[in-house]
Amino acid sequence: MKNRLFNIILVFTVSFGFIVYHFRTVDIATVWDGLKNTNVFWLLGGMLAMFLYWLLEALVLHRISRKVNSRQSVRQSFKITMAGQFFNTITPFASGGQPAQLYMLNKTGMDVGAGSSVLLIKFIVYQAMLVINSLIVLLFGYHYLLNGDIPKLSIMIITGFALNVIVIVALITVGKSKGVASFIVHLLLKPVCFFMKKDKYAALKNTADQKLHSFHLESTRMSFDMKLLLQCSVLTTLQLWLFFSIPYFVLQGVGAPQLDVFQIIAFHSFIIMFSSLIPIPGGSGGAELSFSLLFGLILDPVTLVLSLFLWRFITYYSCILFGSFSLMSKEETAGSLVAAADADTKK
Repeated sequence: MKNRLFNIILVFTVSFGFIVYHFRTVDIATVWDGLKNTNVFWLLGGMLAMFLYWLLEALVLHRISRKVNSRQSVRQSFKITMAGQFFNTITPFASGGQPAQLYMLNKTGMDVGAGSSVLLIKFIVYQAMLVINSLIVLLFGYHYLLNGDIPKLSIMIITGFALNVIVIVALITVGKSKGVASFIVHLLLKPVCFFMKKDKYAALKNTADQKLHSFHLESTRMSFDMKLLLQCSVLTTLQLWLFFSIPYFVLQGVGAPQLDVFQIIAFHSFIIMFSSLIPIPGGSGGAELSFSLLFGLILDPVTLVLSLFLWRFITYYSCILFGSFSLMSKEETAGSLVAAADADTKK
């Protein structure tokens, strides 16, 4: 729990520190006046887009989960999704979300091996759609990066895109190759043998092999379900474009003039690609920097700082706020989910 609290404090400190330092010459009174004059309805539209983003992700999880657990409700899927959002936002490289989700899937009665395959298929679909849609944005929006003195950021954005391509290739390899997955699991178990008796270690290894077998059976079965993959791909594409469009609602809310919708969507896609390289939870610092550099090309300083703050709240801090509610239930406790996330991040 202390590590989670530290990460949350770190995120807020880095974000707040960047905003204060980067916009130190901006008049605070002018920013406050701008905040009071924001159009709340546009901001609510941005928050609605974020809620739909969560809902679509929950529907994808529910659709895949139903293949192995017919008892799981949409409400449970949404709760599991929000728990994942919470832990993704407070762990480096969003590494804590899936262990927490796996724990909650197991609490609904799903086998650990089957649950792992559900999360892997879901993650592969998400990464594949992110790569495809980001490529579309890059092809039609890269020229926006040529307007302004941001060549280094352009390199980092391309690097972030390449990293996402590598991730999807690695995920497919693990999902398809039982040998690769078995090698990774056995490698992770190696240090354990020094702290356990031989018979207990053998039992643990046998259990891991059984879960691995279940994992590959379900992964293989679902990977050939083209109807399932198509439905999840469409839902994920809608999810991503809703997320890409959130800055548009924010900029409308602060009264930014002459908005090019696709340019705003392209900029947000670039920010996501760049932030994926930042090891700090939530890409803190990198997200604010890329937002400032890109949107600084089309916004004045006061509008920029307002937009940055509101965008960060809707797309990031709301995940911490609303995601924490999913941990406040009788079925799942925050402590047990933290233990699950910590166990994974320490590996």
